Amino acid sequence: MNKYYRLGLLLIGILLGGFFIYKGLNKHFLSPCKTFDPDSTIPLDYQHVITAFCQSGFSKVVGGLQILSGILLLIPRTRLFGAIMLLPIIANIFLIHLFLDNRFDELVETGIPLAMTILIITMSSKNWRGIFNPL
Repeated sequence: MNKYYRLGLLLIGILLGGFFIYKGLNKHFLSPCKTFDPDSTIPLDYQHVITAFCQSGFSKVVGGLQILSGILLLIPRTRLFGAIMLLPIIANIFLIHLFLDNRFDELVETGIPLAMTILIITMSSKNWRGIFNPL
């Protein structure tokens, strides 16, 4: 790997790791459960899903996994594992916004981290490519 490739992977890992540590901490400590105004323009189905996630404690579990995967993304040796662990989480968040939410900015806010996660996994392909090779 050349130094620009490693530097790019390091920067993406730091940005993504910091973002998900913040988002996970936000779910646990920084903000209470969302409440929606009756005259909100956010679709009702999305409001029900987010309320159910928050009231059931599911968002706390997701927040904990975001913190853990964010920490793993910051450490070069565990970056690939953190990205693999984060991929289903961010993919589900993106799909919830795609199918239930009508705000374009939310799709961008979830699409960029999804693309960065996929980029880390593909840039680290030499580390996991051997899994698919026959013996």
